[in-house]
Amino acid sequence: MERKKALIGLGVILAGVLFIKSCGEPYGEAEEVVTEFMEEIQEGEGKDAIKYLYPSYRDALAKDLKLPVQFTELKPSQVLSCVLSSMGENIEEVEVVRGKSLGDSVAEVVLKVEDENELDKVFRFILIKDSDDDWKIAGIEPFNPTVRGE
Repeated sequence: MERKKALIGLGVILAGVLFIKSCGEPYGEAEEVVTEFMEEIQEGEGKDAIKYLYPSYRDALAKDLKLPVQFTELKPSQVLSCVLSSMGENIEEVEVVRGKSLGDSVAEVVLKVEDENELDKVFRFILIKDSDDDWKIAGIEPFNPTVRGE
């Protein structure tokens, strides 16, 4: 009898956890993607960081890189990987400031990055869900908040 009560109690707890998770913030997974992307950059793992970028955004970033002639035998995504790997050397701390849903498959995550000189920079990440329902980074830009007049 005690075992049955324990199993029922465990079932109720599990159902509660699943209910809370289903009611959680729809952009929570998008925040995780941004955090994991930044962790890969901090660890110098540009090749792994690229996996979090939406393909068209990744291609646009790679295309915008101005490459010297000696790099032409590398694929643009390989050069982007090298750039991302080197970016993390000066990052000390990363903090999600906020996230918000911009629709069913679009989210915004604002991230604060502190560098080794204790300078804070704030970035706005736009994420979209791909065909596999995975969040991918589709845009990164400096965050410039708008101030509302009274």
